[in-house]
Amino acid sequence: MNNVKISNITQKSIRDSSKKGSKEVKFRSSFKNPLTTKRREFLSEWYTINENYDDKGNIKISSQLQSIVKRDMQNLANKIYQNITKSSLHSIENIDFKTIWNEWENDRIQKKKVAPKTLAGENGRFKNHLLKYIPSESRLENIRSELIQSMLDTYYPLGNQKRIAQSLKSDLSSLYKFAIKKNYILPEQNPMPYVTVEEKGLNEQLEQLANNSIENHYLEKDELNEVLTIIRKYNQQYARILEFQVLTGMRIGEVLGLKSSAISFETGLATIRRTRATHGGASQDDYEGDVKNKQSYRTIKLSSKALLLLQEEMEINQHHIIINPAYKDKGWIFTSKSSNKSDYNGTPLHYSVINNFLNSSETGKITKTGHVKKVGINIDNKLSFNKHISTHIFRHTFVSHMAEQGVPLIAVQRYIGHKSGSKITEEIYTHITKKMSDTITQSIDTIID
Repeated sequence: MNNVKISNITQKSIRDSSKKGSKEVKFRSSFKNPLTTKRREFLSEWYTINENYDDKGNIKISSQLQSIVKRDMQNLANKIYQNITKSSLHSIENIDFKTIWNEWENDRIQKKKVAPKTLAGENGRFKNHLLKYIPSESRLENIRSELIQSMLDTYYPLGNQKRIAQSLKSDLSSLYKFAIKKNYILPEQNPMPYVTVEEKGLNEQLEQLANNSIENHYLEKDELNEVLTIIRKYNQQYARILEFQVLTGMRIGEVLGLKSSAISFETGLATIRRTRATHGGASQDDYEGDVKNKQSYRTIKLSSKALLLLQEEMEINQHHIIINPAYKDKGWIFTSKSSNKSDYNGTPLHYSVINNFLNSSETGKITKTGHVKKVGINIDNKLSFNKHISTHIFRHTFVSHMAEQGVPLIAVQRYIGHKSGSKITEEIYTHITKKMSDTITQSIDTIID
């Protein structure tokens, strides 16, 4: 860090100390105010010093204490200077990749700009991906666009991990904007405008489009009934959760983050203010995280079926409160009630548990007691149709059903807490309404006999 140039440090005040044979001394110094160019005096805290005087009547200061006072006064001057100018004293030469990353993350945490889940994902990418290519001690101004481009190309298009490549590009773009804002680098030293996530070749793109049909992102009514019937056979609670999700269009984290205090059965309204956080982003005592964005803060009207599902789950919770000493009631609705993990009774379920249940094989690892652990139902292999089932498909199914009912797109987006311009929502909505238009076209000629 560069230091503000300060004047000589002198004794400002002396007062009696509660410690016998000691005095308390306060020091002063000054620096030039960069805004007014006038002298800016500042004072230290009180230091307790043995009561010994020199020939001039000043308290004698040991060389050790002089070093401590000088360090403290310099740090104080730096802090005051930065507060005046709203800029940092870091020099470019002293900023490395890890330092700026930590400062960027801490800035957003303090300003509550980032949800725990988002923060956990970013830190995971930093440790598992970015540091593989960019050493932590790399000087920020020395990281070239060629290095970043090579890293992104490793994941996509040379590889298949387009989402990781896009996320890494987004992380670094935000990081460099922060560094420019803090005056650590100049705008022309930002390598990100010259970096892109390349596209696959035409043949690969066409093949990808064929495999990623928008119809694979939601369930038709008969498909939904088949899926829920299978899930109910294995786990009634998970079936209630996923049925509730498809009736509300909520994200799975928002469903699992519901508390009874957020539900009004008199008005049928649910207030969505939190999400079920990851362990890395919230303590195990509260499990609370902020919802994804400001559009996600919303109040929605629940259908009669959705309210019945909540009532059913809450009645089961009440039963456990009465008969299960291990159950800790903190108001969560969809909670763990496992006899195998009594410490978690009453805590909200985590979405990874439900996704593992849906997609893991029926038999898992051998436990310490020699039993075969049942992990999940591997539901994709039980279906009469070919679609991948995860918790998010139930949210998309809500969107497709609303489109079929002719609900305006903007109303659907507001209800589910999406920004306008959400790609997947608009693609589903466009696809469904196009199918409806095709049906209308077929019926036009029947108007005239």
